[in-house]
Amino acid sequence: MAEQQYEIFDDPFKMLILLAQMAADKRGETLDYGNVPPIDNETFSLTNGKFVYKKDDIVITWYEFLGRDIACSRDLTRNEYNKMFVDCMHSLFQ
Repeated sequence: MAEQQYEIFDDPFKMLILLAQMAADKRGETLDYGNVPPIDNETFSLTNGKFVYKKDDIVITWYEFLGRDIACSRDLTRNEYNKMFVDCMHSLFQ
């Protein structure tokens, strides 16, 4: 039997936006898509224009505001994106 996985979104980059929203909420800030609040922990870093998943050295960049011209340093499956973002979300609340 194939392993089922829970997907929050069908577009993995929407999970990046959700992660940025969660980071802003944790800091008590409103998410500004043009000026993403910086966060840095052992799992990932997020700055304006760049996300780095430290465990696998995956870099996601965007142009001017979050969600525009998003590019990833590697081709990942949806399952890999999901695991990465769930790991990052979990790290916000450790």
